Amino acid sequence: MVDHLRQRWASDAVIYNAWLTIPSPWSAELLAAAGFPSLTIDLQHGLIDDPTALQILHTIDRRCPVFVRLAWNEPAAIMRALDRGAAGIIAPLITGPADAQALVAACRFPPEGIRSYGPVRVGVVYGVAEPAMVARLPFIMPMIETASALDQLEAIAAVPGIDGLYVGPADLSLSLGLPVPVDFADPPFRAALSRVVEVCRRHHLVAGIYASPEWAADLATLGFRFITIVNDSDLISRGAIAALQRVSG
Repeated sequence: MVDHLRQRWASDAVIYNAWLTIPSPWSAELLAAAGFPSLTIDLQHGLIDDPTALQILHTIDRRCPVFVRLAWNEPAAIMRALDRGAAGIIAPLITGPADAQALVAACRFPPEGIRSYGPVRVGVVYGVAEPAMVARLPFIMPMIETASALDQLEAIAAVPGIDGLYVGPADLSLSLGLPVPVDFADPPFRAALSRVVEVCRRHHLVAGIYASPEWAADLATLGFRFITIVNDSDLISRGAIAALQRVSG
């Protein structure tokens, strides 16, 4: 399934993504059954812990690729997520090329990196156990969500081994002195997004972003090819509010 994603991105397709924050395999399974081509487990701001993340992977990773957004760019957490079968890693608060290099190193076995070899589950899920095959599986995406990362965008994008850059819009907006909720049409913020897309194009990387259904078409036109459009908590909250408003008049 990871190879299928890579093939679709090679043909310039847009992959839509749903964000998982609820600590339940059932809500994840509902989103997978709805037809989302990819899901992301949020271990940073979501309510999902490590054991529940594994249950979610058990439930849906044979149905669609599951990314993991880490709580931090920390080697042990990266290795655990990959050994458990994560299709990709989204690493938060990358501030420069050294952070991106550390991310890649944690995803690669020696001599290219520092990852410990032990593909207990990933070997079963993907049917491969050779270090070279296991190491090439995950899609690696540093997050661009700080002014420092934006200043060093070219250097981050040039780090060998990364596959894309993923914009965290709220943190990036705050870091640039701009408001939250994010205004995707605000000229300074728009300029930052355009720069991320252009750098991704030059380095043959996938541009990703957390957004909403309302902005998805616009961001796809801008050049983003991995767009998170919903999260499970918001879907329940908005659906409940809409239902109550409908019957309340």
